[in-house]
Amino acid sequence: MYLSVGTRPDITHAVSYLSQFNSCHDNTHWTAAKHVLRYLKGTSNMKLVYSRDEKGLKGFADADWGSDITDRKSYSGYVFSLSNGAISWCSKKQKSVALSSTEAEYMSLSDAAKEAIYLSGLLTELGFTDLSRTIIYNDNQSAGKLATNPVFHARSKHIDIRAHFVREALKDGKFTLEYLPTEDMIADILTKALPKPKVDFCVKGLGLSRQE
Repeated sequence: MYLSVGTRPDITHAVSYLSQFNSCHDNTHWTAAKHVLRYLKGTSNMKLVYSRDEKGLKGFADADWGSDITDRKSYSGYVFSLSNGAISWCSKKQKSVALSSTEAEYMSLSDAAKEAIYLSGLLTELGFTDLSRTIIYNDNQSAGKLATNPVFHARSKHIDIRAHFVREALKDGKFTLEYLPTEDMIADILTKALPKPKVDFCVKGLGLSRQE
């Protein structure tokens, strides 16, 4: 748990998922936990590496719709990068069942928006100056349109009012929202299990590399 929060975003989703079964686990969960430990042992020299170039604050938000087969709740994930390395990330199950992939992605965007505002304020206090254009990337065009279009939509009227925070933040210029194709979305690793080529891509995008 400590590693997933502090230095290893690549295991955050696995740890988040397994933590649900702390008090009611079986052999399947224990086997999965040992798999995570073997992965950590094999990548013990993996570290977050930052460059000298700030390039502003970049966020990536994603969701895996209805991925938990027990209750059909979706998983949200976001990561923020500065100087080409991850500085904040999160993987968590959404509190309510999303009725569409658009809704799941929109809820994830709302969480990312709140984190973007917090990080921008914190980094400004620490003396960072190149934060005038914070960008959040998402890979669902429908969710992006829902966030930027204030027109009432029948399919969104049931969404918790708290999630619409993202609209207000966009209107106030707290960040900009841009579309990013799914194949380039590094927050994928925070929402679901992935094949090795995509894991390697996401790990590199997070700023993790092997250091001898």
